[in-house]
Amino acid sequence: MQKLRIIIGLVGAVLCFNFGKTQAQGVEFSGSPTSIISNSAIIPEGKKLFYTSGLTAFATDASLPEGDYAKYGDTKTQALGILKKLKEMLEEKGLKMSNVFAMKVFIAPDIKTKAYDFDGWNAAYKMYFGTPENPIKPVRATLGISTLVNANKFIEIELIAVYP
Repeated sequence: MQKLRIIIGLVGAVLCFNFGKTQAQGVEFSGSPTSIISNSAIIPEGKKLFYTSGLTAFATDASLPEGDYAKYGDTKTQALGILKKLKEMLEEKGLKMSNVFAMKVFIAPDIKTKAYDFDGWNAAYKMYFGTPENPIKPVRATLGISTLVNANKFIEIELIAVYP
């Protein structure tokens, strides 16, 4: 009976540390089902990859002068604009947001609030990933930095996608 309890305990531990796995385009993602990101991804051998450089915000109103806060908006507004542009770039290459398996994100403090708006970034991210339309949750690093090249831009995003 003691051996059975030990075996059941070990099996339970293995299942807890497995976190749950999902697959898309042959990519195997692992991580907690409650997390908004994956902990790891395994890309099948021979898959072609698509890389982007980091993109920063685009003017929401080009008529506004440089330095006007409303020209680029807050972190969430900027992130939504960047994600929209990244989606367009992917589509031009025959890819979708569901092909994204890795992201690197740099966030600088908002000049109005003097705070890092990780909540704004995550709200924008959750509109594109981990949704019913796109259940993929890429592996991701989000870094707080002191500033980007333009002090009115608070977020830079780069991604890697895998061709099906």
